[in-house]
Amino acid sequence: MPERTFQIKTAKASDVGRVRGNNEDAVSVDRTTGLLILADGMGGYNAGEVASALAVSRAAEVVRAGWRELSLDTPSQPGARHPVSELLMQALQSAHDAVHQMARSRPECAGMGTTVVAALPYGRHLAVAFVGDSRLYRWREGTLEQLTRDHSLFEQLIANGQYTREQATRHVRKNIVTRALGIDAQLQVEVLELTLQADDLLLLCSDGLSDMLDNAAIARVLAEHAEDLDALAHALIDAANARGGHDNISVVLGRIVALPKTA
Repeated sequence: MPERTFQIKTAKASDVGRVRGNNEDAVSVDRTTGLLILADGMGGYNAGEVASALAVSRAAEVVRAGWRELSLDTPSQPGARHPVSELLMQALQSAHDAVHQMARSRPECAGMGTTVVAALPYGRHLAVAFVGDSRLYRWREGTLEQLTRDHSLFEQLIANGQYTREQATRHVRKNIVTRALGIDAQLQVEVLELTLQADDLLLLCSDGLSDMLDNAAIARVLAEHAEDLDALAHALIDAANARGGHDNISVVLGRIVALPKTA
């Protein structure tokens, strides 16, 4: 089991928003492993919420099962992913397989899928795995940074040089994702390995938050409520609803706290 250099204080909240009739987001915090995970489902009827709930529960299950076997030893091959990152990738792959299988075996779930973003701290580091346009931000010393990149048609067209960001904002829908769990047979997971600092604040969110609030607006809410995570979670949702609440809004927060040094 990886040793603890930091502890993580957490909060989570999810809201249906002002327009949708049901909530297709799912959020979870695992106290044993420190896993933070958020999924934003898609599909007809109630299939989106089935996909997101299944993805979150299966991923957490896989991480818990593998957690005690992990080591913080440096990977033997230069450039290799850390075992914690590999475990997180395995967790998302297992979640994908479960969603894909259910979508194929149950007619009412046909076509369902979900985005996901997951963060798992270990030692002084953080493993991140994500698929789709659910995001991870870091608030560090008063500065907000988006750590993930959206797997969306909007971002793909900009990256390919077909539109400037300003042009894409006018002509391309932002919520068309190019990757999701459960849709295609094969899954592409993007992974990040980051260094943590004491007092870092991690924000995982669905696009119901990021579509309503730009980075400057999110930063203002963080600056005002950062000391109380529960209040912050609800303040973010309230701010998104005040801007229209066009989608389900979900957030998971994690504050990194240094453990006292032992003699």
